[in-house]
Amino acid sequence: MPDNRLERFAHNLDWNLLRTFVVLVEEGSITAAANRLLLQQPAVSMALKRLEQTVGQKLIDRRPGRFDLTEAGERLHRQCRDIFAAVVRLPNTLETAGEDVTGHVSIHSVSHAHNPAWDRQLEGFFRLHPKVTISITIETTVSVISSVERNIATMGLCDGNIPDGLAKALHIREQYALYCGRGHRLFGVKGATLQCLRGDPYVAFTADILGGQHMNAVTAVRAIGSFGQQVRAVSSNVEEVVRLIVANIGIGMLPNHLAAAGLAAGELWQLPPYDRLPTTDVFRISNPNTILNPAEAAFLKYVEDVEPLDHSAQHQ
Repeated sequence: MPDNRLERFAHNLDWNLLRTFVVLVEEGSITAAANRLLLQQPAVSMALKRLEQTVGQKLIDRRPGRFDLTEAGERLHRQCRDIFAAVVRLPNTLETAGEDVTGHVSIHSVSHAHNPAWDRQLEGFFRLHPKVTISITIETTVSVISSVERNIATMGLCDGNIPDGLAKALHIREQYALYCGRGHRLFGVKGATLQCLRGDPYVAFTADILGGQHMNAVTAVRAIGSFGQQVRAVSSNVEEVVRLIVANIGIGMLPNHLAAAGLAAGELWQLPPYDRLPTTDVFRISNPNTILNPAEAAFLKYVEDVEPLDHSAQHQ
């Protein structure tokens, strides 16, 4: 496409159509997109039609029971995500640092991603840069990764399968074991076998789904041991999972270092398997393509060498 035609295309394009298209793809239906955008369904349908006419390509294959992006639609969606990620970060480019580093740092994290070395590094950073502000948002694994990908978060702390396009560094390694509460029939029983657990209701973490996108070593142990097939309760919060197991809602896998207090209090009991226990890694992740404000740039540089904490080594 010649340069003058490209300029004319950009000048004539209604950028609101791109936003509507992104929401439409994220919601997966005209109705859901209309509700989110506070528009009537015909307005969303017309916006899609106008965008397809503008780009000269069919973007979404809509038939009864079908709502699929075409190849052109997939390419445009990727470009739109980059465009809106850049727009989200525009205010950061307008901030001035002056002599003092200022700005806001946003961290999205799974629950209980604790590392004392990280806390000491935070203390040091804010001693150097007292005008910086920070927010911590607790989310699921999928949401943390999405927030970093979309440039909503400066940094994420999470487990799971980290996309290749994101930078990552090991934050903590946790070892998991299977536990039950005081009301369970095997509480206090030594030498139980996996066969004893078949059919028991299970309390799972949100990401700990058999066949899910972020299956890890913990989920693999469930599959190999043939337990935890009946998921009775799910939470992304460690305290809630512990509480549900203690209340005998079901058995569940917990990080050993976080179950220690419950064991000492006589509220939890470890079940098989007793050896070759699974470990999971929690990473610090960031998006190399993010436009950073001065505070974010200084923060990521300051914490890049935080020593990871290996909880599994403490429970060998």
